[in-house]
Amino acid sequence: MSTPSTPETVEVDFITPRHLAGGGDPAWITVPLHRACGWSHGNDPLMPRVLLSSPDQKALLRLEPDPDGQWWNLNHAAEADRPAWYASFGARTPVELIAAFSDVPPATPGPPRQPPARNSRSR
Repeated sequence: MSTPSTPETVEVDFITPRHLAGGGDPAWITVPLHRACGWSHGNDPLMPRVLLSSPDQKALLRLEPDPDGQWWNLNHAAEADRPAWYASFGARTPVELIAAFSDVPPATPGPPRQPPARNSRSR
């Protein structure tokens, strides 16, 4: 028994073999980025597209149906120690793959974190 869809959940049906699944529901990506990660969205009711920008305004995710191009574009602005980059995906790219790509946690400001020190026990 599956739980009913609510504004806080997105139903996902996994289809096998995977190549028969198609693109899937874009909400699997856009809802978590907006609600859980604080990405803001642009609203243009006359355009069939979704624009989401990261809280620091350095990343932009665009979902725009384009019969001749990529539907998903993720652009990230250059930073002092990193060049700008982008990734794009076609209409039939499974949303699970795009979600995994966009789910990488943002870099935390400040010095790199060190792994926790191991406790040594003397006997």
